[in-house]
Amino acid sequence: MRFLGRTCLIVLSLLPAVSTQRDGSSVVGSDQPLIASPGEDVTLPCHITPSLSAVNMDIRWFRENINILVHLYEDQKDQTDVQDSDYQGRTDLSKLGLLGGILSLTLRNLRPSDSGVYSCYATDGVWDGQGKTELIVRALGTQPSISMDSTQGEQTWLVCRSEGWSPEPEVIWRDRDGNNVTSLSNTTVLRVSQGLLSVSSYIKIKQQSNVFSCLVRSKTPKPDWESKLHISSEYHMFVD
Repeated sequence: MRFLGRTCLIVLSLLPAVSTQRDGSSVVGSDQPLIASPGEDVTLPCHITPSLSAVNMDIRWFRENINILVHLYEDQKDQTDVQDSDYQGRTDLSKLGLLGGILSLTLRNLRPSDSGVYSCYATDGVWDGQGKTELIVRALGTQPSISMDSTQGEQTWLVCRSEGWSPEPEVIWRDRDGNNVTSLSNTTVLRVSQGLLSVSSYIKIKQQSNVFSCLVRSKTPKPDWESKLHISSEYHMFVD
């Protein structure tokens, strides 16, 4: 009886230490957005710090809100039947990584629609934590083309078109002196095949010799596309 009493005292004295260790752990994502291209594979980083085995935890990956379930690991296995249909067959959670608290998710064959903020949530029923990672699926569109859309009286519409963008690009118009005249333009954006975007930007000009340039620029670091239109007084057009 004395032996049992001492054993109970030892176990009780250890419980607060285990609880404190869990309370001090947190789930960490990425503080920098990940930038990738359509068709590529990417690994969304997430881990528990300090390192802690997540094999027996429930792990949920979701995008933007909890209703868009990207991946669910529960009862020590992947629950693919409840996965959002857009992600079925495209995700992988390393079971070996779970031993060291690595919760990173591999997402294959990226689509423009995959862009967004992803959350990684882990819980053991008592402790829980959540980290976030932003993914930008970026596609550089086509070289923009400038054409004369219509002529009415002394005014003419020019239109600058480019397609195949993700996310939505920025359009900048300049005159021959380099002045930014974008405020005089109207731009429309349409979503076309595979979730990519088509851009059309219109601007009015007067009947006079001039040079207009249309710059279509990605809002994330990437080379820009630019086209220039030389307009003579006789409306003979040359596109660079």
